[in-house]
Amino acid sequence: MAILLNKKLELVDKIKDKVDFIDKLDLTKPFVKVGILNLMPTLEDTERQLIMALDNPVVQIELDFIYLDTKNSDQEKVHYFEKYYNSFSKIKNTKYDGVIVTGAPLEHIIYKDVDYIEELKEFFKYTKENVKSTIFLCWASQFGMQYFYGVNRYNLPAKVSGLYEHYIVKETNLVKGFDDIFYIPQSRYCSLVEGDIISRKDLILTSKSNESGVYIVESKDGSKIFLTGHAEYEIDTLDKEYRRDINKGLNISVPKNYYKNDNPNEEPLYKWHAHSTLLYHNWLYYYVYLKKIKPE
Repeated sequence: MAILLNKKLELVDKIKDKVDFIDKLDLTKPFVKVGILNLMPTLEDTERQLIMALDNPVVQIELDFIYLDTKNSDQEKVHYFEKYYNSFSKIKNTKYDGVIVTGAPLEHIIYKDVDYIEELKEFFKYTKENVKSTIFLCWASQFGMQYFYGVNRYNLPAKVSGLYEHYIVKETNLVKGFDDIFYIPQSRYCSLVEGDIISRKDLILTSKSNESGVYIVESKDGSKIFLTGHAEYEIDTLDKEYRRDINKGLNISVPKNYYKNDNPNEEPLYKWHAHSTLLYHNWLYYYVYLKKIKPE
């Protein structure tokens, strides 16, 4: 249907030919209220990726972007946050049908040394009481699994980067309609301890890869979803990350299964878009909208 941004972002004019933005909800049609806590430094890229992933034909979305007050120390972003986002302190009494917490480039920092970790813990606690279903992406999934369930992460010998084959371990509504084998971008230095997940009766290991490990973990009530990968990535995101790391002088491998003939001088292959669309549409319909109209 359409997306209502309570605060119109700068990028709206850049993607208005791809997304149906509206100025007012039609209350006679299905709608949900969704918030995105954006922890990424690449604000506009992340905004665009998630808006494109959420755009769907089933429900209208009233969408807010949120920032943590203690993360507002970057003076270059202060004005941007205040103009286009809502601070956590101002939405603490707001109920959301769904929330997405993005990743952050913090895997080389232990949790207690992240300067906004205490407020992030407070936000995680807030989601338990005020959000029907929350998706945690990449680094947020690592910290979220530790915070909520005591599931640990471990450092990988080298960065996992590229497109990896994944398969379904347990059928849930989140992966309804998925192929037996599907590709998802991965871009991380850590992985979750699979044994810690399997040992818990309140968690579901939904999907994994034999090469890159755990991908989707869900709480049994669907209130929390942890995604170690990046279904929302655009076709050139891994390419940008690879060239950024090369320019930094990092010893980084070419993203696996990503470029034609595995050659970074050739075009990337967009082999995950259909599953990305299905993943977010399934979440919006089964975990967010249906919980709104049929609360347990």
